[in-house]
Amino acid sequence: MRFLPVFALLLAGFQSLAQAITERDFKKHFDVHGVRGSFLLYDLKADTFIAYDPARCREGFLPASTFKIPNTLIGLETGLLSDTNYVFKWDGKPRWLNEWEADLTLSQAMRFSCLPCYQQLARQVGAVRYQQWLVKLNYGKMDVGVANVDSFWVAGRSRITQFQQVEFLKRLYLGQLPVSQRSMDLTKAIILLKKAPEYTLRGKTGMSNSDAVNRRYNGWFVGWLERGGNAYVFALNADYEGPGSSGFVPVRRAIAEAILREMGLM
Repeated sequence: MRFLPVFALLLAGFQSLAQAITERDFKKHFDVHGVRGSFLLYDLKADTFIAYDPARCREGFLPASTFKIPNTLIGLETGLLSDTNYVFKWDGKPRWLNEWEADLTLSQAMRFSCLPCYQQLARQVGAVRYQQWLVKLNYGKMDVGVANVDSFWVAGRSRITQFQQVEFLKRLYLGQLPVSQRSMDLTKAIILLKKAPEYTLRGKTGMSNSDAVNRRYNGWFVGWLERGGNAYVFALNADYEGPGSSGFVPVRRAIAEAILREMGLM
């Protein structure tokens, strides 16, 4: 295995130095759910960051299922995924979630965060193409090789920071990634979470088991909120320790939405 020569960490660091960062105390929203974490938001029009624990926002974590966003783009660009109606066939074997035990379209696989579906895609993409595409997309610091091609985003040494997540999503929102507009539009469509009269919310959660023995988990909620002709790109990351991960599933989005409401955006 080898780390890809991606310079997003330095780039994000330089950008965050050049752009204003306003620190806000959102600790109470994490405390309510008994988790420790950090939150980063980028105001596109103001060209400023708002951060809770900016030092932690620069720490790298496994991307987990947030990687389904670039993975979808890669699948579409390589022609392995035709469109959002592409069907992942279930092999009939038991899966972790009941929702995964069926043939799923690409849209459904994203909605249900179907890991086996995207592992199927990953084996078709292959390590070499990932190494090429992840450099093009400037996506974190991924450690991908033949041996871990279908797991490098959920286990191992791959890392991405909140600043890097926000930078990547900002470029996706603006249509500035080195992929076709069609691929970006289709990907945006399947990460739509809520469309209200005042705003539109797009995003993706992700969770990895950082310590199986002590039942520790790390989780994400990343995306953007469109409101009033502006976009607010955000990345939340949190650590959870408990008897099971089910209680952590809704927490990440709940915290982010509570923060967005406090900021008057939702």
